Amino acid sequence: MRIAVLVGGPSPERDGSYLSGEAAQKALIVLGHTADLIDMSDDGFWKTLNEYDAAFIAGHGWFAEDGKLQGLLELQGVPYTGPGVLSSAIGMHKPTFKKLMKAEGIPTAPWAVLRSDASGHEINDVIERLGAALFGKPASSGESLAAGIVRSADDLRALIQAEGEFTPDEYLVEPLLEGNTLTVGVLEVDGELQTLPVLEAIPHKEFYDSQAKSDPQMRTYRCPALLPQEVTSALHELARRVFTACACRGVARVDFMMGFDGPVVLEINTVPGLTHQGNLAAMCEAHGLSYERMIEIILDSAAGRPAYCP
Repeated sequence: MRIAVLVGGPSPERDGSYLSGEAAQKALIVLGHTADLIDMSDDGFWKTLNEYDAAFIAGHGWFAEDGKLQGLLELQGVPYTGPGVLSSAIGMHKPTFKKLMKAEGIPTAPWAVLRSDASGHEINDVIERLGAALFGKPASSGESLAAGIVRSADDLRALIQAEGEFTPDEYLVEPLLEGNTLTVGVLEVDGELQTLPVLEAIPHKEFYDSQAKSDPQMRTYRCPALLPQEVTSALHELARRVFTACACRGVARVDFMMGFDGPVVLEINTVPGLTHQGNLAAMCEAHGLSYERMIEIILDSAAGRPAYCP
């Protein structure tokens, strides 16, 4: 097959997507395919996509992971990997995802949404409802960019009003859960869902931020995580339910933390990082799948794709 590996774009996550795309490209070539790396920031990049048998999506963040790219590919009739338009849009917008989890009876922490120009009254109201120890993150972004722990109204105001290279206009805020992030990969293999061993990400700093996610020296992965069997089983079952509720296809990764009453869902990632050092590759390795087999399974999700796929 001739495959377009899509990376880059205007997202602040473009650098990470290049790492994913380059690793996937090499694996696709090993598997016998022709694979070209295409940057979505290039003018008219979409004009050549019809020349390919499939698009392998390795972009992260805006325009690659939020349904927009998936919609473009469907309009052009180009098969593509991973979840579709609806699934991607739900997964990208965290408040919508949380509402779906609540409607489906899937445990998730209470939350609030604040705009960057929120008034003092709105900020104090969130503190009163959720407590002073909170975690805030952009409503539509990944890699924990512009996210952080807050412990007062002043901290919360500073977080949502901070200016930098990436300045979100909407934040999701939820109670701070102490502990490490747990994640479960889900792969669709020959039409059957397979959950991968639970991975525990142990940051060497206050929380699992973008630096810890990208730099192996800043975190430790434990896979399989050292958890009681009943917790592991619960995480696998919840990951399947989240994948199905979001109408996903091919691949996704579901993140959790432990609450007082058991695991709670944080979010879903519909285009997980694809580097050899990433958590999806680590989970596949623990499951006995080579990196090339992981890429092959993801590529299979483009085959036989219907004209419209949620």
